[in-house]
Amino acid sequence: MVSGKPRRAYQNLAPDWSEKSLYDKTLIFSSAAFLAFFAFFLLLHQAFLTPDQFFAVAFLVGLVLGQSRRYLWDWTPVLLLIFGYEYLRGIIPLINHHVYFNPMPRFDTWVFGEIPAVSLQYAFYDPQHLHWYDYAGAVLYLSHFIVPLLAAYVFWSTGRKYFREFAIGIISLSYLSFLTYFIFPAAPPWMAAQRGLIPPVEEITGLINTHFFSAVHTFSIYPLFGINETAAVPSLHAAFPLLTAIYLGKKYRKLIPLLVLYVGGVWLSVIYLGEHYVFDVLVGAVYALAVYALVRTGRAAFAREKSDTNFADAAGEDRPTLTPAVFAVRPD
Repeated sequence: MVSGKPRRAYQNLAPDWSEKSLYDKTLIFSSAAFLAFFAFFLLLHQAFLTPDQFFAVAFLVGLVLGQSRRYLWDWTPVLLLIFGYEYLRGIIPLINHHVYFNPMPRFDTWVFGEIPAVSLQYAFYDPQHLHWYDYAGAVLYLSHFIVPLLAAYVFWSTGRKYFREFAIGIISLSYLSFLTYFIFPAAPPWMAAQRGLIPPVEEITGLINTHFFSAVHTFSIYPLFGINETAAVPSLHAAFPLLTAIYLGKKYRKLIPLLVLYVGGVWLSVIYLGEHYVFDVLVGAVYALAVYALVRTGRAAFAREKSDTNFADAAGEDRPTLTPAVFAVRPD
């Protein structure tokens, strides 16, 4: 029987990927690959990996790796805040019934002379014969929240501070978008086309889903949340991939070319599929950049304040203590 401590505790992984052993890298890569495979399997079977499902599967992985307590402590607040966002977004149509249809296509026409969503579908879309790029676009479109969750898991595995900063960014971006959806409910191109306000645009994603494998049914609380079809501006399908790419590219610079292709592919896909105007994508990109700048500025300010506090405490410890003099009156 072999006794003693295991080879290396997973919770003591070095924060720098280059400093990790092959054993550490294998653990992280294998767990992330398993989560990605599970998400892709559901996607091909007409099911979307929701955050609660991701949380449950990742918890099982953490349980196997001996990280269940740490996982629950770090991820539970994130999951609850995501639930709060999804619930609030779903009730917007019940509160604000006014939907904006015109500003987005007017902007696209002003910039391009036409509506790119209309032009792309006219040139490449054939409902009688789906092409490879139709399926690729649908996969990219549906991955807009899966990829950030996988990235968050990798950040959590390699450095909790970086994970927290990224999580704050994703949550901040979500709630900032919610406020915009509440003030400015905007219709996607396919909805405007259904009302005859722009030339024909099809919602291709729904059709492509029917061409995947037979559907599988999984448990999720997401059916309890309302559906908001007018949450188009800003496009989180544009914002989430960009914010995720920024954080991934900063930590793993060799991935930058691939990340550029991924972000560009998602942006092009959401326009081609009729889900967003270029206006929506640009606003989403601005939101992502603004949130990143705010989070980084806030972190720097917090670090400076913490450093000043530690310096003041250290200076206080070194400063000599002044004690008042005690005068005693002697009797004559």
